[in-house]
Amino acid sequence: MIGAVIVGIGAYRAGAGTTLPPLKYAPADADEVERYLTTCWPRPGDLKVARVLETGATADAIRQAFDSLAALGPLELCLVFLSGHGLVDESNAGFLVQPNGKGLALFDATALDSCIGSVRAERTILILDCCFAEGIVRKMHYFSALGDSAARLYIASSRERQLTWEDDEIGHGVFTAHLLDLLKTGNAVQLGGRKDRLDVDSELFPVLCEQVPLYVLDHKGGAHQEPVKGGVSISAVSLPVSSLARGLRERTALGTALRRLRQLVTGLAVAGVAMILLAYTLLYFVEPGQSGTFIVRHGTRWLQTVLKLLPLNRVDTGIDIAEISANAAAAAPLQSGYTTGIWTHVTSAGYRSWFDAVAAGLDPAAAARYAALIGIPVAPLGEDPGPAAVEQSAWMALAVSQTGTLSDVLKHIPGQARFSPQPTPFPANSMDFQILDLTAESMQSYARALGYGADLDPVAAFPAYVGFSKATQEWLTYNTDAQRGRDARVRVRDSVADVLGIITRARADRGLAPLESQDRLLVQGLADMGYGDVLGLALSRVDLDSADRIALGTKALQQFHGEPDDPAQGAAFQTIIASLDASPQAKQLADAVADIFAKSANPQNSYFTHFLILAADARALSPQLVDTLLIAARKSVAKSEFDFEDGELARVMAHAMSQIPEADRQVVFALIERAAANVAEMSMSTAEMFAALGSLGLDPPGTLEKVEAQAFKAEPYTGDGSDSSTQASPGITIIVGPGPWIVALAQIGRTRELPARDIAFLRQHVADPALRAAILPALMHQAGSMAPAATTETLINRLGSFPRNARDRSVEQALGVGQLAAMPRQDFVRALDSLRLARSVAAEPELRIVLGLTLVEAQIARGEPAQRTAAYAQ
Repeated sequence: MIGAVIVGIGAYRAGAGTTLPPLKYAPADADEVERYLTTCWPRPGDLKVARVLETGATADAIRQAFDSLAALGPLELCLVFLSGHGLVDESNAGFLVQPNGKGLALFDATALDSCIGSVRAERTILILDCCFAEGIVRKMHYFSALGDSAARLYIASSRERQLTWEDDEIGHGVFTAHLLDLLKTGNAVQLGGRKDRLDVDSELFPVLCEQVPLYVLDHKGGAHQEPVKGGVSISAVSLPVSSLARGLRERTALGTALRRLRQLVTGLAVAGVAMILLAYTLLYFVEPGQSGTFIVRHGTRWLQTVLKLLPLNRVDTGIDIAEISANAAAAAPLQSGYTTGIWTHVTSAGYRSWFDAVAAGLDPAAAARYAALIGIPVAPLGEDPGPAAVEQSAWMALAVSQTGTLSDVLKHIPGQARFSPQPTPFPANSMDFQILDLTAESMQSYARALGYGADLDPVAAFPAYVGFSKATQEWLTYNTDAQRGRDARVRVRDSVADVLGIITRARADRGLAPLESQDRLLVQGLADMGYGDVLGLALSRVDLDSADRIALGTKALQQFHGEPDDPAQGAAFQTIIASLDASPQAKQLADAVADIFAKSANPQNSYFTHFLILAADARALSPQLVDTLLIAARKSVAKSEFDFEDGELARVMAHAMSQIPEADRQVVFALIERAAANVAEMSMSTAEMFAALGSLGLDPPGTLEKVEAQAFKAEPYTGDGSDSSTQASPGITIIVGPGPWIVALAQIGRTRELPARDIAFLRQHVADPALRAAILPALMHQAGSMAPAATTETLINRLGSFPRNARDRSVEQALGVGQLAAMPRQDFVRALDSLRLARSVAAEPELRIVLGLTLVEAQIARGEPAQRTAAYAQ
């Protein structure tokens, strides 16, 4: 059956949220498209048209039209035609509809995506005739993967920044007029004669692409309108020409053709089958898969219909289709499935040649990254590489362990000439505009490059780090958030400070002192001479004993006056937080900070909540501060109205529960229960409180089941771009969704055994980069969640067990990284050598890639600090 949704809106009712002029011909265009369809498919039962009339074309009515098609079951073809006004700006992209309430009446790209996706069809064609049409379809995900369809195509009437024109002379929209003319006549000079069917890719769209711009240029004063086509397909898609449709139905052309071919088929059957099986065995082609990665398949694309009864997938490469080249000529074979070769061919390096064929169609940076992962030496950087290139080169050095690459990277980090073994004061009047003009993202990119370099060689990275820290202090001094964006200075400061922690942990891991005494004096001296924003905070990232941490925190307290937003106080605030532990001195420090907040202009602010949560996690709350919080908790429970501050107090008390006397815990449980009841069921703050109680082993009965109920609403991670929000919050954001509940389940799993269903669920999500750091410690804690006492050989075998499933391969890789990072140093080094050897002899590129990625991420994970609390609390 053929299904169609047809909408044409010219006259918009008041309240549509737009002052755009009415369109003359949009309803007529819709009428003609419907007439074309009923001419081509006149028999009852062959066609279902869901026509939404102009006056009733609300968003709800359009959804109902799609629902009516979805209820019919799988369709042979679903054609969607929308004609009207389009709107694309920084915050909106969609098709304007009739108003049905207040606000802008916009059927946005997300809604259109959802509706089209609800209709199961072998082939889907969206025809969008409105201004800025490309900008709407560009934000849709439906056309980026095939799903269970054979084709998903769209034709947009104009590019993202172009108007779509109507014309009185032809009485239609220019685009739709040319479209209908082709579909009615099947005739154009470009086609070389009259056709009874038009291939959308090779016949229909090329003619539109030529004729529409010429007509608009000639009739609209030199204006531009260029149709755009996109989508994915595994076979040709064609539409009938209406003038021939009725005659074709009365013929038996198929029967005639079959009779004439039968004799030939009988004679060639044996030879044909043999050739097909030979192609199936020896040939491969690569195309985008439903999972969002490139898939290597048996045979060739043009044989896929013949081979569909056989297993087609050879390899799920794990290479994201988003990494395809921006060069259309390079990307076209890979995007369309015409990257083909002989399966048995291997390169001189010993891996199958399909990788080189795929790499030729990738973005150059992505191709270089994957090449490093499979073990190809990294090319030197050019004379003036950008920060992204420097960062990638440092990352790739971890994959191939090239010390020469690290030297090449470090010389391109800004500030190298500033290193001196003796501390010198910050030059107040010095301004290096090559430094000052760098963006915050560039500064963070250089910091990440230094971090990767420190993972590889912390001794060589230290001088480069000192020089870059000096340059960063200058950048912080003369740049503002107004220039660089909200929190830009904090992001840069923190990312650079974190590198010293990586350096010291990498040194200690190699049996060295975290810092040589002269290096420690150098950093401390620079911090005291004007570089404190960076290097003063960096010292708090070093793994020190309690007394040294408290000394740093006490010194920072002198610079803190209750305003963490103040650039002069932000680094001091972070240094104080990093110094907290369960010692009496740390509790005195926490009391002092609480007193400062109490005396500030805004004592009940999110930073104070943030501080109290982290102090509670560090067990740094004094009995006096706990008593103060309990008094506030009793008042909150007794209040008739529950407000935001009460909810923030509940968050703090959940983290502090182990420090609250047992006799006083019931009032805290009552406060937490009331806070949970006053927000959305899936609220992040509730997930955080349950996680805090669960990780302390003080959660009431049924808490784990509540966490499971919300977490299990998340779909398994697929890597297709959808993710869960688990970003850090300063204490004022409430996120509604399953992401924080997954983190909560993982947080509980760090300190107790979880049921098998929870372990299986966490394994489904550990490959998600946004959740991996939270989930891995939980899985590492679970007895039996991974193979016991797994050797490097076992890990290599597990990674090679999923050639056709990149997601499962990624799960095993994530778990392997956690295992490797936890090994003693000597075992870790031997394991890396074993992985490199296995990679060098592996013939399968996908195995080489995942082994290389394991090498990189294991070294990075080994230099990361242990998480003290969940991501949302940080």
